[in-house]
Amino acid sequence: MNQPQQPTLDVKGKYYILNLAGGLGARIIQTCFIRSLITKRKQERNSYPILVIDNTIIGQMASQVLSNQNVISVQVPESPNSYPHHPGLMTIQDGTKEHPIWIDSWRDSYKDTGGWLWELLNNNWKRAYHIEYGFGLTKAIHESKHNNTQKSFIGYHYADGMQDLEYDGGVPMLQVPQIDSQVENFANTQNKPYIVLHLGTDLNASDYMSPVNYRFHKVWSIARWTELVQKLKHKYNFVQVYANQDNIEIPDCLSIRVDSISPVLQLLQHPKCKMFVATDNYLHHLAASIKKPGIVLWGSVSPYVWGWNMKHHSVPHTHLWHPSSCDIAPCWRPSLFDTKSTGQNYICDRGYTCMKSIEVSEVIKTIGKVDASIGETKNKNEIVL
Repeated sequence: MNQPQQPTLDVKGKYYILNLAGGLGARIIQTCFIRSLITKRKQERNSYPILVIDNTIIGQMASQVLSNQNVISVQVPESPNSYPHHPGLMTIQDGTKEHPIWIDSWRDSYKDTGGWLWELLNNNWKRAYHIEYGFGLTKAIHESKHNNTQKSFIGYHYADGMQDLEYDGGVPMLQVPQIDSQVENFANTQNKPYIVLHLGTDLNASDYMSPVNYRFHKVWSIARWTELVQKLKHKYNFVQVYANQDNIEIPDCLSIRVDSISPVLQLLQHPKCKMFVATDNYLHHLAASIKKPGIVLWGSVSPYVWGWNMKHHSVPHTHLWHPSSCDIAPCWRPSLFDTKSTGQNYICDRGYTCMKSIEVSEVIKTIGKVDASIGETKNKNEIVL
């Protein structure tokens, strides 16, 4: 793999640095903290540039929105198959060895490169921020998964892991770097309004190596996705986005394989896109950045932690969640907090009733309500920098 190319930066200069980490949804959420850094910069009365370090396109999409605020994207190499679920894993050459860089050891990893990026980080350590995916964050999430309060939203937990940065309660800010003519032509030629779907079923190489994959705990039935499309195809077109080759396609739904989230955002923001419907994955976080209405199907994951809602964020997302279907929902992902009394990892033995309890008729009814409400409400709480 090629080493990071040094941008036009003074590695000995002073910068604020935000290192995006985790999956795509997590990284999208973390772009909220760019505004926090802008606020911090004002408080500290300086004009140091803000660097957003990322190995996906998200940093570029965020910096483009805030280019007039001297926000700069620094994109480091991305390993094959890392999109969309594990962009935090990449490899570097160290002699004859190739070893992984994980997000919780980024300091040592960048130092090992011996290059400009480590020098820049080392010279700006007090102004560098990064989410620590450790025990503290996991505990905070589990303590909040049943509590419908404003501070249950993951942004507040992330703020705790960002040292002295505060979450301002706002949504991510992303912009399509360059309009794709093929995507634009597709959207323009649709004969009906379309709904963007993300089933959350596509897998990458890392998923196959996991004996217990938490994402299997939060997928809706393919048969139900198929029934949904069949019952509404007279009124809407359906577009499914996915990233990896092992993806299930459903009848009468156009499936589009994408290699970044930029074309997905372009699909979402087009006037012919009525809304989205998805399980808990990056799509609803991406839609939140443009306040696109949509429906999220929740199973073992709590919307009180990971969800956006109108009450707290002026985001018109509707959450379908039946925690009463299982006395231990949301189990989220197997971890220290989801173990049996014998110490074994929790594996659902109840037939995923949390997701199965969401009926097609309920989703159809909710789509009708969302469609009817579009245009009725306007955001009056936009955050001004």
